[in-house]
Amino acid sequence: MLVILAAVRALVLSGVGLALSACSPSGGPGLGDPCSLDNPCEASVCNLSGPGDPVCVESDGDLDGDGLPNKSDFCNQRAGGMYDEDGDGVGDECDRCPIAPPPARKDTDTDEVDSPCDPEPSIDGNRITLFDGFNGPLPGSWRKEGTWEARGGEAIFTGTDPNQVAILTVQLGLSSRHMAVQASYRTDQITAGATQSLAGVVSIDRRPAGVTTVSCSGARIGGMDSLVVDSSVGNATKPFANLFDPGGLYRIAQLIDNAMGACALNANTQDGAVSAATPGETPTEAGLTARAVNVRFQYLLLVQRPN
Repeated sequence: MLVILAAVRALVLSGVGLALSACSPSGGPGLGDPCSLDNPCEASVCNLSGPGDPVCVESDGDLDGDGLPNKSDFCNQRAGGMYDEDGDGVGDECDRCPIAPPPARKDTDTDEVDSPCDPEPSIDGNRITLFDGFNGPLPGSWRKEGTWEARGGEAIFTGTDPNQVAILTVQLGLSSRHMAVQASYRTDQITAGATQSLAGVVSIDRRPAGVTTVSCSGARIGGMDSLVVDSSVGNATKPFANLFDPGGLYRIAQLIDNAMGACALNANTQDGAVSAATPGETPTEAGLTARAVNVRFQYLLLVQRPN
């Protein structure tokens, strides 16, 4: 149990930003020379996305042939690379931990997922199966219940019905009972007349045998705020001071480990974690959930390990 909670706590460290691996105005390494964010290239661009140590490459070239010139490509040797959520110079598609810039801990178990994204940093086999920073339209294949839209690098839910529990989920490509679901969000307004409001992440098994859900949310019920992990066979809560501060940034993580579910929340100056039993089913989809609140999610990150 302590191992699970420690792993979930490690997941909630993150940062958000956007910065290109830019050229230096004067002085600095030349084409083909070693470089870094602190030692940028003089008349070229630093290829931070590897493999190998970073070196200066031609600004107007296109190493990976994806149509993005190196100077505008955060993944110089892999298709994609338009966006860099954590501002570390490595694009979301090729970053081993797209929500945490250095000093994110390096991969120690050789599965190419760096901490704090890796829920099991000493166990090989975890992989990032989805990262979305919501810089484009919401994919048509995602399941949407409630009023969702992508705008300005955020997935936005607008709560109008105080009784509706909304979800925005993606089908999982990997069958696994070892999974982490992470997100960050800001809340703008609680829906008028609501007696219960929440924002968080969810994993769902929606197979013919019956729907089972494990949710992890920051909730306000009867005027009291708490972190809640909830499933059909168990639930647990931890009180928090204020989980609906419009000026606050909330980072939430759910860890599924066979028949155990754990949740962690970083809420500005307060953090905590809870755990509860789950049905032990294999989720078929995962994503975001909200009720009776206007909320803006900055990203969704899924990390899985095969059973």
